[in-house]
Amino acid sequence: MTLLHVVPGPEAHGVVRHGLLVHPHLGGADLLRPGRLDDLGGDALAARTVVVQATDRVLAADPVTAVEVWHRVTGPAARVTVVLHDLPQASDGRWRAARTRLYATLAAHSDDVVVASEHERLLLAAALRHERPEAADAVLARVHVIPLPVQRSAAAEPRPHVQDRAPASVVTLGYVYPGKGLEEVVDAAARAARDPRLEGRAVEVRNLGRASDGHEDLPARLADRARAAGVRWSTSGWVDDDDLPAALAAATVPVAAHRHLSASGSISTWLAAGRRPVVLRSRYTEELAARMPDAVTLVLPDGLAEALVSALQDPSGTWLGPQVRLGPDAAGAGARLAEVAHGPAVSVVVPYYRNQELLDLLLRRVAAQAGVAGGLEVVVADDGSPRPPETGSAGQVPVRVVRQEDRGFRAGAARNLGARAARGRVLAFLDGDTVPDDDYLATLQQACLGGTVLAVGRRRHADLRGLLRGAGREGAVPWPPAEPLPEPGWLTQGYAATQDLEAADDTSFRFVISAVMGVGRPLWEAVGGFDEELVGYGGEDWDLAWRAWLAGARLRHLPAAVAWHDGADLGGRQEASAELARVKNAETARLAPRLPHPLVRGRGWVHDQPDVVVVLHPDGWSAGQLVVVTESLLRQGDVGIWMPAASLEELGAEVAGSGRLHAGLPAARVRRRARALVEVDRPVAVLRLPWQPWPSDLSDADVTGDLVDEAGSGVRVTLTRTAATARLAGHLPVPGWLPQACVEPVPVDVVVERWRQGHP
Repeated sequence: MTLLHVVPGPEAHGVVRHGLLVHPHLGGADLLRPGRLDDLGGDALAARTVVVQATDRVLAADPVTAVEVWHRVTGPAARVTVVLHDLPQASDGRWRAARTRLYATLAAHSDDVVVASEHERLLLAAALRHERPEAADAVLARVHVIPLPVQRSAAAEPRPHVQDRAPASVVTLGYVYPGKGLEEVVDAAARAARDPRLEGRAVEVRNLGRASDGHEDLPARLADRARAAGVRWSTSGWVDDDDLPAALAAATVPVAAHRHLSASGSISTWLAAGRRPVVLRSRYTEELAARMPDAVTLVLPDGLAEALVSALQDPSGTWLGPQVRLGPDAAGAGARLAEVAHGPAVSVVVPYYRNQELLDLLLRRVAAQAGVAGGLEVVVADDGSPRPPETGSAGQVPVRVVRQEDRGFRAGAARNLGARAARGRVLAFLDGDTVPDDDYLATLQQACLGGTVLAVGRRRHADLRGLLRGAGREGAVPWPPAEPLPEPGWLTQGYAATQDLEAADDTSFRFVISAVMGVGRPLWEAVGGFDEELVGYGGEDWDLAWRAWLAGARLRHLPAAVAWHDGADLGGRQEASAELARVKNAETARLAPRLPHPLVRGRGWVHDQPDVVVVLHPDGWSAGQLVVVTESLLRQGDVGIWMPAASLEELGAEVAGSGRLHAGLPAARVRRRARALVEVDRPVAVLRLPWQPWPSDLSDADVTGDLVDEAGSGVRVTLTRTAATARLAGHLPVPGWLPQACVEPVPVDVVVERWRQGHP
């Protein structure tokens, strides 16, 4: 598929200049040049494999709007590689939080991420760990460092320095904006001009470039600052490309003094002109110096004036010597970007154990798939078979095999292993004994684009081994099977009752089966994959679906996405009743400690994982207040309470050992499995929560409607799914508070016995 290279923004923008520089080296890619990304319609990138050059200013008017634009425009694409520029950092000021959220969203909702340096990778890691801690490691594993192209201009030859009456120039390059270090250059140049070693030399400070939009007042302020310090400062305004080489060569001392670099196009421009700029030491410039020895002069901020004196005395050191090797060039950077971008759009992950003949059939049917946009790959995850599987029957579809040792039935761990090796935007899971119809993957792909859908196909049943025996070793297997076996009625009824999961609620995890499941990568990484501690047959798909629902997934059943399972469902086999009871009861026993929904756990049981997590902040509370508040919350159902260790000790060892009370703060894994988080800041008895203990749907909009936006009660309620849906979309969750009618203040001198008498 031909790559589509999206380069939004005005011609003069550094991001655009970078994109246009590498574009001819992307292997014949199409070029799309919107004024901003928000100029594009929702279908502009549909079904395309795309590379997007991105910084907040070329996406939309502000970082908050840019999040919505990104989802709308890139959601329908078959595959997305984002090239990030200007990573968020401390110098961003009031926009830092919004930019951090935006960049974390861009990275999490792209299939590959490109940055220009290890320094930028660390900046992105900080953004991800702050905004998307559950997915940070997975996203960072697909971040690629491709440095900004640097190639020496043909005219970049050292020019002899001529001592004349013209002032020596200390020159910076690029847009004028706050935080670029221009004030530091002015101050250092003024100190250098007063140095006795430069006696009789006039020194001026210049910038090549214009003021950034919104900062048109800054040049006048810099000129005033320089005048007060005894030197002259000026800026050239915009310099045309044809005039830039001469202007760069005319500088006596090139300088780049930005302290908070993400990556620097201005440094690259100096290097391309054959200049060796004086730069402030930072993580980025140290990385640059290590990659291209002798290309820059590194100085500490308090050493800038001395470095300027030395360079003004002998400007020959500001030109690159012939031994300095620059790179990568535009061709190398473009070729590497094209290599990253041309990954598969759909990855088929197949958990496998000793079933070669059905795997052969599965691979043949994958090779026959029609309508998939962007290309396929298959990853076979072998769960410890004595002999590795053979994969030659997949035709032109690339197949990789990954293996784990045999430690029992570990289908969830095998699927995770395959998913970690996969590169597709959509992960399509097919069990090794489940074979797809020809449009199965295209249907699944279309449903999962955008990244927030957990889709399940229609699993039908047939005697596939009988078909293979009837066809003979070399014969063609008739497809699809002509004699289907009965489908499980409980699934059919569940899909009908939920309108194919369009009307899903927090009981619908029961209708997700991982044998025919698809998921977009952003959701998969937010969930964290299957629980690898679940060993044994069954349950891992319910557990995954539960966590996906709480992580903001939209569940979908796709009747048109048909795959055929070999043999009858467990409930349809001979003598199935006893076997079904054994298997399902063992599954329930594995799930109950993890999955707190009452339909799995029942009522009255106590596990470390509660249905509702409560955090108390009992600063200044009396012992009686602590007891009453705690008891009022324990009455609300399957509740676990976390509080400071000292408060837990105050309640007494016997109570503290009940299994429902815990010291400190709940772990992230506990919060993510609970349906709600309740935080109590004031000594109030909670009379009711906005749901019934059994078995109310905590994802229902009616629950949110019972909350208020004022903190008067002191009890904040966060519905896990509601908050996660906002975060998955790149937004901040909106807090909700219990209304005053749901709580009762507890006086500091409360008598616990009397309170209990009044609250039977």
